Amino acid sequence: MRRACLNNADSTITLLWFTPTDNCNTFTNFRLYGREDAMSLYKHIKSYSNFSLNTIQFKIPNLKNWDFYIVYSKSCNGLDSIYSDTISIDNTAPLNSEIDSLSVDLNSQKTNIGWEKNPSIDVKGYVVYQFTNTFVTINNTVATSVVDNDPLRDPTKNHYNYSIAAYDSCGNISLISPSHSTILLSSKYDECAKTIDLSWTPYIGWGANNIESYTVYMSLNNTPYTPIVTINGNITPKFTYNFSTFGDKYCFYVRAKKLGFSTTSSSNATCLNTNSIIPTKKSYIAKISIQNESVELTLVTEIATSLNKINIYKSEDNAPFSLWQSVNFSGGVLDLIDNQVKVHTRNYRYYFITEGKCNLIFDTSQICKTILLKLNMIAPGNQTLDWNNYFLFKKNTQLQELLLINNPTSNKSSPWNIVSTLPVNAITTTDNSNFNINMQQLCYCIRAIENPINQFYRRQDTSYSNIECATADPIVYFPNAIQINGFNTTFFPQGIFIDYEKSTFQIFNRWGQLLYETKDIRKGWDGKINNSEFVEEDIYAYKAIIIGINGKQMVFDGTVTVLK
Repeated sequence: MRRACLNNADSTITLLWFTPTDNCNTFTNFRLYGREDAMSLYKHIKSYSNFSLNTIQFKIPNLKNWDFYIVYSKSCNGLDSIYSDTISIDNTAPLNSEIDSLSVDLNSQKTNIGWEKNPSIDVKGYVVYQFTNTFVTINNTVATSVVDNDPLRDPTKNHYNYSIAAYDSCGNISLISPSHSTILLSSKYDECAKTIDLSWTPYIGWGANNIESYTVYMSLNNTPYTPIVTINGNITPKFTYNFSTFGDKYCFYVRAKKLGFSTTSSSNATCLNTNSIIPTKKSYIAKISIQNESVELTLVTEIATSLNKINIYKSEDNAPFSLWQSVNFSGGVLDLIDNQVKVHTRNYRYYFITEGKCNLIFDTSQICKTILLKLNMIAPGNQTLDWNNYFLFKKNTQLQELLLINNPTSNKSSPWNIVSTLPVNAITTTDNSNFNINMQQLCYCIRAIENPINQFYRRQDTSYSNIECATADPIVYFPNAIQINGFNTTFFPQGIFIDYEKSTFQIFNRWGQLLYETKDIRKGWDGKINNSEFVEEDIYAYKAIIIGINGKQMVFDGTVTVLK
């Protein structure tokens, strides 16, 4: 006999046995006998003629502890019957089963429930329950582990309680085991503090104070997980990870270890990217250049970053740097003008730093210094020039040029004459250019030119020094006569290198009476007294104050003859 199973709901017995072999073909029937308890006699219950049966079902009149056996008639001798052993109703459940651990699979992020094989002889399978307010069957399996694939139970969003029970061939089921609860790991990203705060629910199921430790595992940029810290299982389950740079992907999970055992349970994984702040890199000063008595700055930073502003620092004549200004800026190319400078007598250095969210400093540019040019005219046609080299172009200086023009207000767009090309380390030179009627001033500038564009820096810049000018003394001559009705009708001083707007002259008669005065010497005197009637033929005196374009003042006295 194999087993006798009772359905308590309707008193139905299911009886199973191994059938004997009828080698002689002498079986005529088999009979079922039973008794309701050990004090009762066996009674014939029913006879059967279908010898292929090995399972039968029948109802019993009560739910007492019945015993059964079967008799096959006849054996090969035609006389004896074949008796089975006796069997009692199987109403003993298997031993209780216990969950070993609940772990969230790293790949699928589904809960894996595992337990040891039940030691009872008759175990047909296991029922897996999920417990909230009641036990809900989620699986029935013969294995010793199961994965909960129900999408409604996501262990990355909540923690869940599970229990199991073992059952035998008769459906007798053990007690439902105590619940185990998954570990729910959460993370909080603080970009300003550069921290990732991890917290998790404690593992429940091994009993109070039976968690030896929690180990935190981390994966950086999809590399294999490695343990980074182990903390005592009795303290608050949390940990703060500090990172140093932005732009990386971090994934974590937590593994609990049972006290005194090798058994572990793992949490869900939580991943986050620290690219909410993308720092600038390769920030640099493209150039600083003197333009129109000011310093022109061009600053370059990366775009599409977390840049909020840049802070520009300034130093005059190698003094300590101080903050010049802060500019809200999101990246790219920024042009600025510094008007608070004395470009003819001072050097200026600049650098800037980039700043993002949370007042985080990203990177710092190189320090660049203006070119300060000094001019000394030893004599007309002999000018010496001294300056400091420009530094630092990002691609360094390719060459320097000495530029010449006749206008002190020229700028980078003016038609400069290139006097000479100079080596990158030259800091002095001499020029022999001289003055002429078309070039009353010799205005010089040094231009530094950066090396050509390359694959890393897609621009080529130039830096100009201040403009310094040499100006000759005025050269003046005066006519000695005019003829009122003749060819030379107007008297005025003539020459070169004269500042006409500042020069004056006066006309007097022989008795010292002032006849004419002008502040625009280009108009001249036409022989009239205060612009009314002509004077008589005579010799008249003049006094002229001539101002040169270099600021030099010269006084001239003489006479002019008036003819008619």
